[in-house]
Amino acid sequence: MTNYFEKNSFSEIKFDDDTEILKDSRAKASEFLRKLKLYGWVEYEFGNDQRVRIVMPNHSIIMMQALNEISKNREMEYQSEVSAIYSLLINESLYDRPYPQIIKPVYDRTLSLFTGLKKLNTSIRKYIDELTDGQPVEELMEHFFEYNEKIGSKAYYRMHTNDNISRFRNTIESRLKNILSNTDIMERAVIGYQTIENENDKQEAYDKLIEIITNIISYFNSYDELEHEIERKHTKYLRSAVNRAKLAFLKTNNIEGKLSTILRYLVKNTENETDLGLYDEVPQEIGRLFNIFPQYFINRESLYTVGISKKIDDVEEIVLPQIISEDEMNRRRKALKKKNDQRFSRKNITAYVMELLKDKPSIQASEIGIHTRHDMLRLIFISMYGRNKHSDFVVIPKDNIIQQNGFSFKEFELKRRLK
Repeated sequence: MTNYFEKNSFSEIKFDDDTEILKDSRAKASEFLRKLKLYGWVEYEFGNDQRVRIVMPNHSIIMMQALNEISKNREMEYQSEVSAIYSLLINESLYDRPYPQIIKPVYDRTLSLFTGLKKLNTSIRKYIDELTDGQPVEELMEHFFEYNEKIGSKAYYRMHTNDNISRFRNTIESRLKNILSNTDIMERAVIGYQTIENENDKQEAYDKLIEIITNIISYFNSYDELEHEIERKHTKYLRSAVNRAKLAFLKTNNIEGKLSTILRYLVKNTENETDLGLYDEVPQEIGRLFNIFPQYFINRESLYTVGISKKIDDVEEIVLPQIISEDEMNRRRKALKKKNDQRFSRKNITAYVMELLKDKPSIQASEIGIHTRHDMLRLIFISMYGRNKHSDFVVIPKDNIIQQNGFSFKEFELKRRLK
């Protein structure tokens, strides 16, 4: 710290709560270090040799790492993240300890990957906001080239080429579903979760593992929507930048050029002259600019052929629609309500499952009872909605196949999702 103050041009330092003005580099370093300890950013430890060692608590390290990341503004390599996730899941030698060696690092890298994609989405929105903020030509072009260098030609294009997540997604999702359906792997994963996360309840550890794995699958399922949003904003930014630049540099003698000149002139004068209102007559010096198109009219020397007007037929008599009786209206309302109640919407399926679980901690799919095609379709939607992390219930796959009334399906367990 003494070297830092000697190399930098700090002639003198005075803290707000001190009256003394510090000029010596060593005095500055000592006082600054004392302030860091006073405000809790560093701590002192005494070794066996009675020498003082300066250590940083956890919150100081986290803060310094965050500030370092912000200052460097490093761009995420999506390829490295998704490749690491893919490699962990296909490495069979790691499945002897599935939680610490596969599930936990895969979950951490998935959060990092999709956080990076969301940051890319936010960065594009930032440039769109700057573009629509009335920037002059110079700043407009500066933002455009900055965007093209930092986002357009790097993160965005790599996301669609080298770092395309879709190339790995099917294998990643398939491996995660295999983990869920493999009893031996899940048993070892539960033991690993209890050991690392200090969880004594085995059932609680099992539920947490199900939630972690289903959350990872949901992240990758949402990739298409996120990619579409990024692509839409990227296209919008480029189109807006080109149109703004085209308008800003438009100084030709055609209609667009003259309109652009008129508008810029009027805006400039309206801003600079308080006595010129928006609805006042324009100054005479720009009156000639309004002759921006020739006048055309028809006379006997015109070569233009006048179109023949069409004959308008008489309007047909308006027929009043047949009035529906009150009984028929009620019948149709009941039919429509019944149809809506039988729809396989998320709301209807959730209400149905919650009714099944009303007095039970869990229920097997085979206990629901499959008698008709409608029952089978409802079971399919229950399985589908239960795998979403926002659902009120959780689907836990089993290995055995159930046969009921001519229908076959893979057994699964239904439980309430822990909030």
